[in-house]
Order: sequence, then C-alpha cells, then structure tokens
Amino acid sequence: MNGATTLPNPVIPSERKCRIEEVFDQNFIELLRLVPRNPFVRALILKLTKKMPGPESETFEQVKEWVETNCEKKARPSPSRANRVADDGISISVEFSEREYGRANYSVRRSGCDEFHLGTGDLNEMIQTAVDEGEGIDEIVERVAEKIDDDAWDQCDPNMDDYGDYDYDQHESDDFGDSDTS
Repeated sequence: MNGATTLPNPVIPSERKCRIEEVFDQNFIELLRLVPRNPFVRALILKLTKKMPGPESETFEQVKEWVETNCEKKARPSPSRANRVADDGISISVEFSEREYGRANYSVRRSGCDEFHLGTGDLNEMIQTAVDEGEGIDEIVERVAEKIDDDAWDQCDPNMDDYGDYDYDQHESDDFGDSDTS
C-alpha cells in the first residue's frame, strides 16, 4: 500500500464584489427574503443587475451569496435623502418626465420614478382645511396633487433615463425645458 494520501481540493471562498445592501434597497431585500424563487422577483433582479441568478440559487442566502459575488454595487441616493426621518405619513410613487432643449438644437424625452413622502403633519393640515371648508375627499386629493407638483422635483431624485431618439429640429438657442409629474 502506498503511504501517500490525496487531500481534497481546498474550498476557496468566492471574492465578494459588494454587499447586498449596496445593490438593492431594504424593501427589495425584504421581498427577496420572503419569496426568493418568485419569477417576478427574479425578473426584477435581472432588471436591476442585468444578470440572473441560476436555478441553483433557491433560498435567500443562496441568492444573497450570488448577488455579493457577481454584482457590482450601485450608487445609492444622497445621504440627505437616505437619512430622512420617516414618520407615519404616506409615500406616493411619482413618475417624472421632462424634455431638455439645448444650444445644440436638440430635444430628448426623459422619465424616471421615485417615492414622494407626504408627512403626517401635511396630511393632517390638508384634511383639517377640507373639513373647515366643508370639502370632501376630491379636494384633499387635489391638494395632495398640488403638493406633489410643487415639491416633488425638489425632494425626489428620479434618476431620469433618456428614451427615444434625440430630435434635432430648430429650437431656440436659449436653454430651457418643461417638467411634469404624475
């Protein structure tokens, strides 16, 4: 009998590129923790990372391991927004769109989406005003929409993406544009 024994190949831990918190926000991580095999959640992973975990990644821990070894960290919102204190108000998904006009005589549509937080104080004030003036829910909704129109561009960071082709028609040479929320 030969005295030499063969040792098994050592397990080399995969090098981490990031932490899962650097790729996804906390809400998505919680969703992933609840339903890691859901096809819609998998589709969101593909959309957000441009990569898809393999079918062998069935549990949250396996998907987390895959994300941390295969994905690059994403730019997170600025600290002023990330550290914003949340109260018991509501958050409303606001879609942003704009058209940029520039000196090069072009225009392009852009759109993005972000959560607009309307605090309890603002909501209570709008409701109290409606009650005092004998108004109903339609007027409250109108006030909420006005608040979004007035403040969303200042409070949100929608990460505007270009879509469509650049339109190189003859615009004025001044820089200007239009903005809208819904």
